[in-house]
Amino acid sequence: MKLKKSYTFLYLPEDDDATREFRVPRWSILVPAGVLILLVGIAGLYAAGIGTGNSWLPGGSRYQKENLALMGTIDGLEGQVLVLRDEIDGVREVQDMMATAINLPAIDEETFAAGVGGRGHLDYADEEVPGLDLAYGDLANSAGEDLELMLRQAKIQRQGYLAMLDTLNVRAEVRRKIPSIRPTDTGWLSSRFGFREDPFTDKQTFHRGLDFSIPMGTPIRVTGDGVILAVQQQRGFGRVIKVDHGNDVVTVYAHLSEQLVKKGDHVSRGDVIARSGNTGRSSAPHLHYEIRIGGRPVNPLSYILDSYAARD
Repeated sequence: MKLKKSYTFLYLPEDDDATREFRVPRWSILVPAGVLILLVGIAGLYAAGIGTGNSWLPGGSRYQKENLALMGTIDGLEGQVLVLRDEIDGVREVQDMMATAINLPAIDEETFAAGVGGRGHLDYADEEVPGLDLAYGDLANSAGEDLELMLRQAKIQRQGYLAMLDTLNVRAEVRRKIPSIRPTDTGWLSSRFGFREDPFTDKQTFHRGLDFSIPMGTPIRVTGDGVILAVQQQRGFGRVIKVDHGNDVVTVYAHLSEQLVKKGDHVSRGDVIARSGNTGRSSAPHLHYEIRIGGRPVNPLSYILDSYAARD
């Protein structure tokens, strides 16, 4: 249809006014209509951009901006997970070396792999978001699973270290109870364990301990942690102290001039428990020292590791 150069409009009022006629050129009608159509089109495109997340506006839509920020966060998280993995592996190597040093088994691979397949809590892709790259959602899930696994492995390592501490504490406690030092800081060994000539009868008799020749009143130290079993006067031994170290191990300190503890006292290696003397069947001031295991005397020299009665 060919457009006319102009259009005529009639105005017919409802009252008695005269009818009027208007002539309008063609361009005055087409230009406003075109502008209106253009504006409607732009509005539609803008609305479509907001709805889909593919806006052509500078900087992208709100979803696009949020997705970009989320991708950056996930990239950083992946790097931190890798660093944490290296640290946990390094801690495990140290733990294995420590276990070997104290004769404990290292953590086996099956135990250390506990938690594999568990889903993490960083599931960024659980909710579908327009414009989100699925690869980043998978990465977030993977990072979450790795973090959960490493958390379980850290707990396993913690239990391993606690077990080692328990073992070391028990061993240290056992070592402290072993009578392994000299009972005196000074003096010389005047009679050993075994057969000897009795100083009173000149006959061969079995000497059940060690004799330390020391001045009267010399401090006598307990040779291992324990509990005072007896503080008494005993025929032949004079004033005597017996200490229970556990595991049927008992030490005996005889010919004392003074007893400084009482039955039931807890004592630690190196504590002064008495002073030397010449009581009982004794020809000179000295200390008679015994170690008994299950009631049977053993050679104390097999247990004395330190030259003097130091605590450490």
